[in-house]
Amino acid sequence: MPYDVPYVPSPEVVVRRMLQVSGVRPGEVVYDLGCGDGRIVIMAAKEFGARAVCVEIRNDLYEQTLRRIKELNLDNTVKVIHGNFFEVPIEDADVVTMYLLTSVNQMLRPKLERELRPGTRVVSHDFEVPGWKPILVEDVYEEWRSHKIYLFKIPGAEIPILSQTQVSVPSEYSDIVKLLDGRRSIEEIAQKTGLTMRRVREIISELEKLNVVKEVKVIK
Repeated sequence: MPYDVPYVPSPEVVVRRMLQVSGVRPGEVVYDLGCGDGRIVIMAAKEFGARAVCVEIRNDLYEQTLRRIKELNLDNTVKVIHGNFFEVPIEDADVVTMYLLTSVNQMLRPKLERELRPGTRVVSHDFEVPGWKPILVEDVYEEWRSHKIYLFKIPGAEIPILSQTQVSVPSEYSDIVKLLDGRRSIEEIAQKTGLTMRRVREIISELEKLNVVKEVKVIK
């Protein structure tokens, strides 16, 4: 199978900044599409406390990354997938990292828009996603050249809708329930409570099981 993107590893300073600007937090899930030697997912797990999924099509790089993950005892937090990232489901991502090409980003765009949830951050090293407007563009300098980091966020909203049925609410969820007014999104609730969107989604899922929340309306 031909490779659309040559293997050029991102410098460590760029990797760290990509994870910083995308706001990776402990417990979140980072997907790296075309992960090379796994340096992004390894740093995401070791320094940022994230779980990570690494997708690599080249067998030699896949095997190399797999060995590094095992050597670092990151088997429980980093998953390495040998395959084509166009064919790997990515809807569980909180953050997606990429160092591809503008042309490949353009081909990936429909998949990103279709599968990623509102509020998911996408960070690309050096190459834009045509048709998307970045929320941040930053230059990072290292040794012999500068690098650009483009940060994007999937637009839209996930709005929890309360059930009309009167149900007692467990005390640990009461602060979240007070914010459910049919207008606030999961992202807004996360910002108000200081929780990650992933954690708010988990709580909303529990509230759905208790019939406190009727549904989550997704607007894209």
